[in-house]
Amino acid sequence: MIEHSGIGVRIQHILKFWPLSETEAELFVFGDPALLRKHHLPSHAQIIEYRAGIYSLKELMGHPKMREMDFLDIPHFNIPILNLSKCIVTIHDLIPYHFKQAHRSFVKRVYLNLILRMIARFAYRVICVSNFTKNDFTKFFYHGSEEISVIYNGIDPNVFSANGNENLDDFRSKHLLPKEFLLTIGIGKKHKNFEFLIKNLTFLWKENSLKLPLVIGGLGKEIPREIQNFKDQFPELIVLLQHLPYEALPYVYQSAKLFLFPSLFEGFGFPVLEAQASGTPVLSSDATVLPEILKESALLFDAKNDADFQKKMIGLLSDQKEMARLKSAGLSNAKSFHWKEQIRDLRIFYLKILSQK
Repeated sequence: MIEHSGIGVRIQHILKFWPLSETEAELFVFGDPALLRKHHLPSHAQIIEYRAGIYSLKELMGHPKMREMDFLDIPHFNIPILNLSKCIVTIHDLIPYHFKQAHRSFVKRVYLNLILRMIARFAYRVICVSNFTKNDFTKFFYHGSEEISVIYNGIDPNVFSANGNENLDDFRSKHLLPKEFLLTIGIGKKHKNFEFLIKNLTFLWKENSLKLPLVIGGLGKEIPREIQNFKDQFPELIVLLQHLPYEALPYVYQSAKLFLFPSLFEGFGFPVLEAQASGTPVLSSDATVLPEILKESALLFDAKNDADFQKKMIGLLSDQKEMARLKSAGLSNAKSFHWKEQIRDLRIFYLKILSQK
């Protein structure tokens, strides 16, 4: 999962900034060697070849060498059940549990429920990426909260910053982006709530209350039908950047006038912090974890209330003083989520675990 959005970003950066020295702990990384070597690994890391599809029986059984390890840091709930008692499992969110659309298969939903209950009962430790996710997991799976550690995700300031980029004009030209635009980023799943966003922007465009176009990044290969329908109606006002590589994100954030995030459910919320670190003001949903992550650094709206969204967005765009305040507050907020802070917390966690062995 090292190249997945969200989860993959966390895996990449934990390996990039690995907090333990070779003398403190040996490090074995299970995975596809060719894929792993594309990313930054600690010099002392030893790769053990392991290819298993997500939700496959092979993944569930794990690699034979896993039984030789003292601890297994599992970055998602796809656990090797035969070695669960030595697993440190990271829970990012319970979106597949709460949203049936995430897993339409009844069998997969039963599997997910069973796996999460097994983690709650038998895993050595659980890490959650936010207090919201910790509380959500505790509420639905009755895990003792004292055995759950919260270690946030982070932002790499070497990637996301508000420093002027001389290549912005070239980036806009290459992707046929307008000079000024609204931006949202995310996969095209129901909980991202893009239909709500575009429906409200459509209303404002038709009323001539809004002229700025919307750029949607990161949808992937398949464009959801409802988004394509809106795109067909407003070809000049909706721009789709389907295949947006991670290294291109800073360019699109810095180019945007305002970042919009209408999500109904997040376990953490990388995009809002990436936008803030890039110096772009944020107008975000007030759902789930987002108030915890953003606090007073963004303007929040009810993602199920059309009038609330429309009023706040139009009001914000016409208030340059508030836009400037949100830019400054966002930069300060993003600094508190730099990876060095989260890696420090992870080091403390690992050393505590190792001392108990």
